[in-house]
Amino acid sequence: MEKVNVNGESVYLKKSNIFGWAVIHPWKNDDGSINWLNLITGGSWANFFLWAFITAIIIGVIFEYTSNINTLISCFDNFVNLENCKQTFGNSTLIISP
Repeated sequence: MEKVNVNGESVYLKKSNIFGWAVIHPWKNDDGSINWLNLITGGSWANFFLWAFITAIIIGVIFEYTSNINTLISCFDNFVNLENCKQTFGNSTLIISP
């Protein structure tokens, strides 16, 4: 990690083997205190909200998938539930009765 002064502001750079130099946001200040903005947000609020949005989408997809699977499992518990599900979901003749 290299510390570079640009217009009086400290910028931290790290060299990657693949992508070259990149700006990083360390979670510790020079005096050893914790930089809470960088620790919580990863350097910027836009980065934080982007990752929060992506995480919310993934959690929503997982929740919806498990909900649909539980509904499907409950439809095949017994014959009465199967008939109720057929009527609810369009009386499809593609569902074969056991």
